[in-house]
Amino acid sequence: MVKMIIYKDEVFDFFEIFNEDNGTLFRSDINGVDPVMRSFPELLDVGIMGHCDSGKYCRRAGIDCYQKGVTVNAPHMSYDSFLKIVKQATGKTFQIALGGAGDPNKHPQLEEILKSCRAYRIVPNITTSGFLMKDNEIELIKKYCGAVAVSWYSRLIDTKESNQETINAIEKLIKCGCTTNIHYVVSKDTIDEAIIRLENDLFPKGVNAVVFILYKPVGNGIVEKTLESTDDRIEKFLSLATKMKYSHKVGFDTCFTPAILRWAYTVPKACIDACEAATFSMYIDSQMNCYPCSFGIWDKSVSESLSDKTLREIWLGEKFAAFRNWKKEKCTNCNQQALCQSGCRIRVNIDLC
Repeated sequence: MVKMIIYKDEVFDFFEIFNEDNGTLFRSDINGVDPVMRSFPELLDVGIMGHCDSGKYCRRAGIDCYQKGVTVNAPHMSYDSFLKIVKQATGKTFQIALGGAGDPNKHPQLEEILKSCRAYRIVPNITTSGFLMKDNEIELIKKYCGAVAVSWYSRLIDTKESNQETINAIEKLIKCGCTTNIHYVVSKDTIDEAIIRLENDLFPKGVNAVVFILYKPVGNGIVEKTLESTDDRIEKFLSLATKMKYSHKVGFDTCFTPAILRWAYTVPKACIDACEAATFSMYIDSQMNCYPCSFGIWDKSVSESLSDKTLREIWLGEKFAAFRNWKKEKCTNCNQQALCQSGCRIRVNIDLC
């Protein structure tokens, strides 16, 4: 029997239907216009990890952690704090994405956290490096999570994978029956390899989807690796990603939306979303500070604490409203404005348009 959750947004006059089993979401446009925000987050990105024990592996793989996981040393989120979030979100939020400055599968209270999500009818998902992943962690992911995303930390060197630990984790998760996705960060340094992998179908067999994440110059990220709209490789990459057929699905984070609208002509408009930061999702760090987006955690001016306010108060408050309302001058007369909604609002100059 298919499990569906129906949500009616009385403020913005639309409804949503969410499939708990496979994550499919239908959002109505009752008035003929797609809703631009929700009265409460549909998805909560919760950084339960305050620091990282696997950072040395990421650095060895050449990863620029946007959370600076290898150097920060905040405490992990407590179970009581997490439960406070879940209780406020039940009946309104469909999914919680577990992450933070380290691998959430290493949280000492992982099982309790996952159980609490399901108890309040919220689907937990998890993102991990896959490093040092244990069998009992995989069993918990299989039992409670909708899906698991493995950050792609391997490179092709002389046609061989540079990081077997990434491959092993993916293969173990697939073998156990977990819905397994790959998160591949696309930068100036990695786009050529993304093209090669797509041309030759070189991602591991059995994955559900490969999701391409746009590189951001935040945390340990640097401007020099950030893709620019003048890079002629982008069109070829998007053509391969959106026109070719693969055994797995292909997706993008919404930071890619301006590029998709510019170059990926075959993608139906109904499949394209604008940036969801502060409109459909928000980020909460391990110390209960709320931000519109996890990539914007270095700008404390947009942050508010759950120690002082409720999730709804923060969501509808002045700081999040100011973040939503900020518009770029260059977008004023753009014919894609309705779909793109001015692109990224964390002001790091990543719009590929």
